[in-house]
Amino acid sequence: MDKKKCLIIFKWPINLNTFVINKLSKYYETEHIYINSFKNQSFSEITKEINSIIHNKKIEIVFFDVDSIKLLNYFFIKKINNVKKVLMTLDDTTVHEMNAITANACDIIVSHCPFLTLKYREKGYEAYNMFLENDGNIFKNYNLNKDIDVLFFGKLTSDRKKFIDFLTSKNISIKLVGQSNNFLPLDELVKIISRSKIVINFSKTTTQNVSNHESESIYKYYYEFKGRVIMTALCGSYCVSEISPGQTMLFNDDEISSFSNKEECLEKLNYMLSNDNLLKSRTNKFHNKAMTLYEEKKNFEPIFKALNKEKFSRVELIKFPYWYIRISAKQIIKRNIHLTTLLKSFFELTQVWKILKNTKFYIKVLVILESVLNIVWYSFMSILKKNK
Repeated sequence: MDKKKCLIIFKWPINLNTFVINKLSKYYETEHIYINSFKNQSFSEITKEINSIIHNKKIEIVFFDVDSIKLLNYFFIKKINNVKKVLMTLDDTTVHEMNAITANACDIIVSHCPFLTLKYREKGYEAYNMFLENDGNIFKNYNLNKDIDVLFFGKLTSDRKKFIDFLTSKNISIKLVGQSNNFLPLDELVKIISRSKIVINFSKTTTQNVSNHESESIYKYYYEFKGRVIMTALCGSYCVSEISPGQTMLFNDDEISSFSNKEECLEKLNYMLSNDNLLKSRTNKFHNKAMTLYEEKKNFEPIFKALNKEKFSRVELIKFPYWYIRISAKQIIKRNIHLTTLLKSFFELTQVWKILKNTKFYIKVLVILESVLNIVWYSFMSILKKNK
């Protein structure tokens, strides 16, 4: 049977995109584009060109990489025609409520985090887990000698450094990978993981505070599900992880150890490192569960089946909140704005007017006035930035 044709719309080129492309290429004939490659094109021109690509290449499914993007809102996705649409969120923690509205333009949602998948389902959406780093041909147990007691790989934030410094001061031997120039190719990293008895996972968000589109920044951080957990399991090592609701939905206390502070982390590490048989038993449970339930083939199966359907249920929105309309209007107006394209920017007010359909009169007035001011302001700001 011929593969269906799939288009992935990414924000911009980053290393993680490779995992998505490789994953989907096993099931579909896959193309991909980057939104930031559309230079000097407006909201209307970009959607028109994407529809042309879809028509010319006979694309049947489109995956939208929506996180932190300054364009892929509900109104953008609705203008993409004659395809099945998948909202793909790999970093949804701080923008979930915005993404949940955008999701109404899509047929299904795929999320990296089981807890966030559940939050989409709570709203009535058809949502699935899609783990990123779970290809068993890449992340596998090499059955190497476990000569590393504890490994941490990833970004060493100030909060994480406090944990690491505390643990090393208590005579825990920790190997750090991914700091400064200590980055490894993926195949070498996998072998380092496989050599490790225990991998530490930190789950706090890494920004200074949790930004929120619909309200003020209130929380310093959230506890996110990290791909490091499944990577570790597939590579045949054990994980001692900072708490997160997502991981508790995948693994129980006999399969992963969780901590909420430095002292608990030290206690769990010492306990597991001093009990060889228990560490081996729990590592095997951890690895076997990941291979059975969360490895790529098993994980993607329900998504593939869902996208073979012809009909999808819809969630009914009462209205678009004012903050979402404001953000969307600004995204439309600011797209590739420049003083030399001032007339084109004013033409985009027609798109802003369309998204104001069924809104109250005062909202129409406020958003149009703000949009005009944004056109003038950002057009002149583009000249200043260019001259710097």
